[in-house]
Amino acid sequence: MIMKKKYLLLVLRLAVSFGLIGYFVNSMAQKYGGTGAAFDQFTGAFSEAPVHWLIPAGLLHILGFTLLSIRWKILLRGQDVHTTFGRLFAYYFMAAFFNNFLPSTIGGDTVRVIESRKLTGSTTSSVMVVLIERLTGLMALVLIAAVGLVISFFGSSNQGAQAWFLLGGVSAAFALAVFLAHPKVAPRILRLTDKILPKKIQLLFEQAHAAVEVYYKRPGTLLAAQGVSVILQLNIVFYFYLIAKALHQDPDPIGFMVKMPIVIFLLMTVPAVNGIGVRTAGFKELIGFAPLYALAVESIDVVFRIFYGLLGGLVFLLYKRDASGGQGAFLKNRPLDPRKISD
Repeated sequence: MIMKKKYLLLVLRLAVSFGLIGYFVNSMAQKYGGTGAAFDQFTGAFSEAPVHWLIPAGLLHILGFTLLSIRWKILLRGQDVHTTFGRLFAYYFMAAFFNNFLPSTIGGDTVRVIESRKLTGSTTSSVMVVLIERLTGLMALVLIAAVGLVISFFGSSNQGAQAWFLLGGVSAAFALAVFLAHPKVAPRILRLTDKILPKKIQLLFEQAHAAVEVYYKRPGTLLAAQGVSVILQLNIVFYFYLIAKALHQDPDPIGFMVKMPIVIFLLMTVPAVNGIGVRTAGFKELIGFAPLYALAVESIDVVFRIFYGLLGGLVFLLYKRDASGGQGAFLKNRPLDPRKISD
């Protein structure tokens, strides 16, 4: 039954990705008078892309891996688990390989849960780290979009009141979230929602509460992870901005700062194969790019991801470790096998 659901989800992802890409390719073919002419226009957009924009964009992936590893290290340290930055950095490269080439079976998060478990001794604690990463990432997206809106409102002579209202609303929302997550408040709310919500949604709320509760008594750890998440999401926004500049697009920086977090959120939530098709739709509908350039942004991003995924595969082959799950020793002839997972 579980395998059937996995295959159905894979079919859904493939349908969404191929459906969206097919739709935009067809619209380009109609606009330019045929698939061949559309392809010529598409390749022309790449041929004119200057490397002085593309190279920094590609290097931002390294910065992203660095920030991800720092956040992971912070959250593990919050559970009194200590390991080296280099080890976590290598695991993120491995995760990039699994995310890009085995999306339907073993994802990057699964690899990291396995490695965290070997350090923490608990699958549950390892899953909590991944959940906290997701929660702080979502909160960071909200903060970035809200700050962008406030800046745009203050920049308008007649929208100052709206800016203060939005700023107050976001602050109140975060204060409410902190209150609701309190160890004495959250269980009571969960008992009430258990009678109302569907079981799967209730389970998600319970898992989120369990993840936050672990770090609630260590607010410094949670705040540090949240700060890194904000920088990480800003790095992603800037990465896509550089790609847009490479394609001779000139989006308004503040508007881009407001809308790009929505695109990133869609990439995190819409079922698709590594977000393929969703990026194009996001850049076309939200950022306002023509289908040609929206698809070009998608293609450049996919090329970068494949490149770093291949590097991750190389790291996977070269980075030998102790198959017994010890916390220190590395063997020379035992590669990581992420399929061997059990609680």
